[in-house]
Amino acid sequence: MDYMVLLVLLTAASSVAMSRGKMSQAVAYLRNYGYLHIPLDVRSQNDPSEETAEALRIFQRSTGLPVTGQLSAATLSMMEQPRCGVEDSFNNRTLKYQLMGYWRKKMLTYRIYTYTPDLGQTKTRLAVHEAFKYWSDVSPLRFKEVFQGAADIKISFHRKDRTCPVPFDGRGRVLAHAEAPESGIVHFDEDELWTEGKDHGTNLRIVAAHEIGHALGLGHSRHPTALMAPVYNGYRPSFKLHPDDLKGIQALYGKPERSPPSGNPGQASLAGAAPDPCKAAIDATMLGPLHKTYVFSGQYVWTLSDKGFNTPVLISALWSGLPGNLDAAVHSPRTGKSYFLKGDKMWRYAGFKLDYSFPRPPAKIPANVDSAFYCNKSKKLTFIQGSRYWQWDETGPTDRTGSNPKPLGQLLPGVPSSPGAALTWRDGHVHVFKGTQYWRVSKHRPAAGRASPRSTAPHWLQCDD
Repeated sequence: MDYMVLLVLLTAASSVAMSRGKMSQAVAYLRNYGYLHIPLDVRSQNDPSEETAEALRIFQRSTGLPVTGQLSAATLSMMEQPRCGVEDSFNNRTLKYQLMGYWRKKMLTYRIYTYTPDLGQTKTRLAVHEAFKYWSDVSPLRFKEVFQGAADIKISFHRKDRTCPVPFDGRGRVLAHAEAPESGIVHFDEDELWTEGKDHGTNLRIVAAHEIGHALGLGHSRHPTALMAPVYNGYRPSFKLHPDDLKGIQALYGKPERSPPSGNPGQASLAGAAPDPCKAAIDATMLGPLHKTYVFSGQYVWTLSDKGFNTPVLISALWSGLPGNLDAAVHSPRTGKSYFLKGDKMWRYAGFKLDYSFPRPPAKIPANVDSAFYCNKSKKLTFIQGSRYWQWDETGPTDRTGSNPKPLGQLLPGVPSSPGAALTWRDGHVHVFKGTQYWRVSKHRPAAGRASPRSTAPHWLQCDD
């Protein structure tokens, strides 16, 4: 009997200690994120005062929990969810969007100083680009990525170290933080597992859009499903801005302009809707950086995999400064350089960074070429115009022998003149595209194969019939 009484007493004491520990944890959270401003003392931790109860009610209301003013298991669980590191600053009087400041201009630059190895440079840039697009689609704001010099919005990843005056806390809890205009600082916790298009990890695109909202002047939203809600709601494939997000950004900068400012062709507002790869006309294609196959159409580009094509994105999201509606694209495995041609200009990129002194007129290559590809046999860049082709050794002296141009039929027998696109693909064969068809020229036998031409959409893009 004495043993049972002792056990009950010990259990009760343990429960009280745990309750006090949880209340202390909750009070620290409420103080840290702007809900509670009373001095942190023993009484406020162990005995919920009216100030603490009111803070709990505000937190519960803003996170969609039953409003009781009491510390429940659901409330504690919500406090443990991943979130933004910026204070909430909510009260019972203000239910609409919160504002933190604004920029005095509508064309803003951004620069990504470090990339998360979870996604790599290309996917990190794409996620950030799409994050900015949420805001440019619903406002007159325009954004341009820069790769050197000062930028309005400065993006980087760092861990729990002294890199930032506000250190992170390891994986979980605080995912990122940002400062109000016109600071432009946006930081992400590198200890998180950053992902895109997956249910696990933390979606960089959605978190980046949230932090960019802070950098543009928005505070946290009282609506739990809004982008600017403080607690991260996880990956959502069909994610859209909440009306509260929309009202907030338009309160700062107004509605989208009917005629977007000129001189920024990379923006989605000027590019139109993304094309359907199964129906789009192919402007150019190449086996390029990261060993991926790129297909260009209008202002957009998409990549091919063994499972088919991926979602089109703006060309400027990958190659900043590169226009759409290209004449030709070709990548050199010898030098790792990618060349793009339009009219009488050539752009050359190392990976996704534009080389110095480009764009410029190409040497010994005519303007307005139809297509281009890398010739494995000669190890030269090959440019096609009409029924003729030019070859250029990018590592040697400029060709002054007069041997250019030559008849296209000598190099690629059986293919049509003026093809719209061409590339040497992963199988080593040259693929030449025109209209809705393509021709495959064997690397072993320089003549169009028996199966040529074939329909591009079902056989090459793997579209359904």
